[in-house]
Amino acid sequence: MDASKNDKAKKQSKEKTKLRRWILQAVEDVEGNKGATVQDIQKFLDSKKDGISSRPEWKRILKKLLNIGHLMKNDGRYIISKWRMTSGKVTKNSAAHKANKEARRIRILQLIRKYRHNHA
Repeated sequence: MDASKNDKAKKQSKEKTKLRRWILQAVEDVEGNKGATVQDIQKFLDSKKDGISSRPEWKRILKKLLNIGHLMKNDGRYIISKWRMTSGKVTKNSAAHKANKEARRIRILQLIRKYRHNHA
């Protein structure tokens, strides 16, 4: 019994790892520096394995990637937030770099506005 439970747990863990990698690839593969929508991610997942986007695990994994800082949400789109790419190094001209730069700029402007509003 314990061996079958361990095998099942390993299989689930491998499946989650695969989903996590695919979600990161989906966000990374979006043209330009706009980021990926939920529909973009679903379409990418279904291209990898039919019907996988209808399972609830991928949404939990997406939330976890947001919480641990691998992804950021910017205007309803997901972007890679760390200097981390799934298929290689980040260059200054990459979509991830441009999206991170824009997201940082927006956050700084929001903080400045908030500070000015509170101290005016």
